Amino acid sequence: MEVLKSSLKIFGAAAVTLGLVATSIAAGSYSLAESGRVIPGVAAFGSPLEGLTKEETENFFEKIAAERLPADTVTLKYGEQTWMFSPAELHIKAATEQAAAEAYNLGRGKSFWENLKEQVLVGLNGRFITLGAVFDGDALNTKLVQIAAQLRREPANAFVSLDYNGQVFRTNGIIGKNLKIEPIAEELAPKITALKTPIILEIAPDDIMPFVTDADIATIDSILASYTTYFSPGDRGDNIAIAASHLNGVLVKSAAVFSFNTAVGRRTRDAGYKDAGVFIDGRLEQDVGGGVCQVSSTLYNAILLAGLNSTMRTPHYYPSLYCPPGRDATVADGLLDFQFQNPYPHNVYLQSSVNDNSLTVFVLGTWADLNGNSIYLENEGTRLHPDVYRVYAKDGAIVWREYLHTDAYRSPAEMHND
Repeated sequence: MEVLKSSLKIFGAAAVTLGLVATSIAAGSYSLAESGRVIPGVAAFGSPLEGLTKEETENFFEKIAAERLPADTVTLKYGEQTWMFSPAELHIKAATEQAAAEAYNLGRGKSFWENLKEQVLVGLNGRFITLGAVFDGDALNTKLVQIAAQLRREPANAFVSLDYNGQVFRTNGIIGKNLKIEPIAEELAPKITALKTPIILEIAPDDIMPFVTDADIATIDSILASYTTYFSPGDRGDNIAIAASHLNGVLVKSAAVFSFNTAVGRRTRDAGYKDAGVFIDGRLEQDVGGGVCQVSSTLYNAILLAGLNSTMRTPHYYPSLYCPPGRDATVADGLLDFQFQNPYPHNVYLQSSVNDNSLTVFVLGTWADLNGNSIYLENEGTRLHPDVYRVYAKDGAIVWREYLHTDAYRSPAEMHND
């Protein structure tokens, strides 16, 4: 009981003290409010605003805005490059009038009892005023787009080249750069509107890796095989040159499958192809892209000699004049493709060379993948029914004689009688 009486006495004393404090605050706040000044308990940026007139409150926030909006409000950095933007460039305007009005209007402008209640609560608990800002998002976006354009760099593939002696040279690729502006704008916007300035932000464009990297060609050290076919200059030769150009720099990774139609693309006039002789349903006609089959056939021979594996190949109706029977590969947009797979643990790389009347396709790769073997092709049977073999030899002895396929061509006489 004695403890209860003691607690009641303490509670009563505290209540009386709190009432006296509230009364004192109310009296002081009411007096300041009536005299056109900010009531007690109002503060901003660590400074009390109590007793300031409306004009003095506005001046206070104007001063804060001037401090928070220096000439270089936003600074972006990347390496040794720096971009600085002023408030005028981004149309940043501090909301000084709103902040001053919020501070000044506390405890006034309502009914007597509502004003009194707010004055007491602010005096007891305090009220901290923040200063925000608005800016032109489009202006910021324009600046970021300009920076992104400056930093943009297109990737470039690493590539392999050959000199006149067949020596292999590797050239490093270039890693591209691309700056994504959306995340930067999203990071800057809340800082600007909250006037958490000056802002210094490190930016970093993303890397764009080339399709062929330095690592992709690091082990390519020699010509695994090459094959040459011949043609007469003219529209057909022009078509051969266009198609062959699409083989230059093609990387076929370990275990990957190469598609001729994918690499070369459709043979159209828009792509520069001309009308030349082409077999359609076994008959020689003039059509756009005539001669491209010589490129696929030349490639076919080169990959066989390099030890790569054909996975899709179709012979012509009758033997071609530019390569031995059984060693051609016809292609047609959307109908026939030539494909091969790289069985080696390392990547291989294609190159082509077209002269006035000849086409050579090179297969470059890692010499060790041949395991010391030399490879050549043999034909058995007849011209219209050839059996094709691939022979692996080492130190002058045959290691393996691989049967590839048997083709069945039609003779020109058979085609004429259809």
